[in-house]
Amino acid sequence: MIEIYNYIMQNTYEFLGVVFSIIYVSLSIKQNILCWPALIAAAAFNMYAYYLINLPLQMIMQFFFIGTALYGWYNWKASGNSITLKITRLTQQKHFKLISIGILATIVITIILNQLNERELMTTSHPFSDGLIFVFNIIPMYMIGKKIIESWIYFILIDIYSGIFFYITEAYFFSFLFFCYIAFATYGYIAWKKEIK
Repeated sequence: MIEIYNYIMQNTYEFLGVVFSIIYVSLSIKQNILCWPALIAAAAFNMYAYYLINLPLQMIMQFFFIGTALYGWYNWKASGNSITLKITRLTQQKHFKLISIGILATIVITIILNQLNERELMTTSHPFSDGLIFVFNIIPMYMIGKKIIESWIYFILIDIYSGIFFYITEAYFFSFLFFCYIAFATYGYIAWKKEIK
């Protein structure tokens, strides 16, 4: 028990980021507009935690999440009722376009991060994973702000990868979070699918 307490104390920002991230996802599944302030709090804590474990794109992504939270909050706010915005689906063509953009962006970001590492302008311990997680978290965050049901499937896939990655890099709270996200995203997909019928 003391070991757990010590781990939490040594990783306070990561722990608090995980707590607010779980609150965010729980509220977003219920389509509760308070999910967006929870995301802002999560992003603030996570930003510093990612800085501490040397993953600059994950840190930068938190700024995107804050922007997404503001966008989602505004988008969902119609008449104070987040359910006003209807859940929609993507066409196969749009899926192909999003995935292609995601793969291309990951390749470009990985090349840039490797160049920055070689020139010692920025240090990232895992350029490919940092880029992949960055890109494929941004895509479904945009989608969830528009209430696109497939956002949950995109989240499930990147959360599996992220959970394994953070476990390997010994960021255990983040690993736990992403494995929780898999369950939340599955539940979110099922809940939204019932409503879309």
